[in-house]
Amino acid sequence: MPDYEESGPVAASPDVVFAFLSDVSHMPDYIPDMVLARTEGDRLRVAAEVSGRHEEGNAWLRADPDQHRLDWGGEAAGYSGWLKVSASEPGSQVTIHLSTDRISDETAIHDSLVQALANIRDKIADQ
Repeated sequence: MPDYEESGPVAASPDVVFAFLSDVSHMPDYIPDMVLARTEGDRLRVAAEVSGRHEEGNAWLRADPDQHRLDWGGEAAGYSGWLKVSASEPGSQVTIHLSTDRISDETAIHDSLVQALANIRDKIADQ
């Protein structure tokens, strides 16, 4: 399964950035194409508009506040990832790692990860 990873700076403390990112209600604000994210028991219900198609599914999400890390995956095999917030001058460094066998367009995956980092920077700045 191919792996993809992008990192970028965010001008806020790791605690502030992680608090924003780990709040499920904020996921559509920073994940490109996502239109819904809500908890349903111990699962996450997500929906996205992908290439003109509406897709919904269940996922899992684990937050480790001590490590400023989120791990996630789809209920079906073939999609998982993690996000880590680290201290870095003058604020934080966010790294997003994705493993998927569902998408073969590496440029689209790269663009999506770069857009997610830009969205995170914008949303944190707006707070």
